[in-house]
Amino acid sequence: MSLTGYTGFDRDLSQEILAVVLKSVSVEQQQDYVRQLEAFAEAGRERLVQLYGKFGPGGKFADESHCYLTHQPESVVVCERLDTVPMWLEAVWNDELDAELTLERFTKY
Repeated sequence: MSLTGYTGFDRDLSQEILAVVLKSVSVEQQQDYVRQLEAFAEAGRERLVQLYGKFGPGGKFADESHCYLTHQPESVVVCERLDTVPMWLEAVWNDELDAELTLERFTKY
């Protein structure tokens, strides 16, 4: 992952998280979603670097047991969805993954 340099993520967990998070992408957004995500990552690169610098692998506040999401590449998708449709994502996330504590750090970045 270019923001952290970390490659030791859990691929099965990535698929599980993406399956849930992508439920918050509306049908109308799906066709252009990859471009939207790329634009988000480019525009918010500095903010994302700070987030991963604090909470990501090797960061000052890194804690995989409480925030494993910062170790996963799909965390960029989570950040984009939180910026775009926070209430929708939180509802889907809480229903499907029941992991409010993990998502909490991302809502404050």
